[in-house]
Amino acid sequence: MVSKPHPGGEPLMEKVELYLKSRDILERLKAIEMLRELGDKQRLISLLYSESWHTREKAAEALATFGDAVKDDILPLLDEGYWFVRAAAAYILGEIGDVRAVPKLLERLQERNESVKGEAAKALAKILRDHPEVQTEIESDLRLLMENILKDLKEFDLLEGIRKARVHGDVKKNSLLSSRD
Repeated sequence: MVSKPHPGGEPLMEKVELYLKSRDILERLKAIEMLRELGDKQRLISLLYSESWHTREKAAEALATFGDAVKDDILPLLDEGYWFVRAAAAYILGEIGDVRAVPKLLERLQERNESVKGEAAKALAKILRDHPEVQTEIESDLRLLMENILKDLKEFDLLEGIRKARVHGDVKKNSLLSSRD
């Protein structure tokens, strides 16, 4: 990536790197915003491995703004060895609504790390809320597990959203069946 000159004279990427190395969290967060504006998905993905949870969280939020453009880059991260990368990947995939992620997110509901399980449940709820047709593909025991995790996390809005989507999907399916008669 070619570095654009910064208004202060320094190339922009040098400024970003300087901010990322700073001990000042506000400068590191500014660097993440700059990377988002530059569209540097790969550098943002590398920040998901940061030791700083602030940095990881803001990098995940920035990556989610790319929408479909990051789906293929993020999906494999659900299998990453670091729990915090798996959790960030689940968050991003839930924000962008990647239906292809549902099978992997269902697997993540059953792992030991509570953060990963929680992010997977929230991501699934967001996807199911927006794509109620996917709910029929989820086994009832996994749906119950997801709902219990959401209850434990007090994510009642997400829980209500998937329940409404399920009811709406059932009504829609029933109206289609009755229209055939």
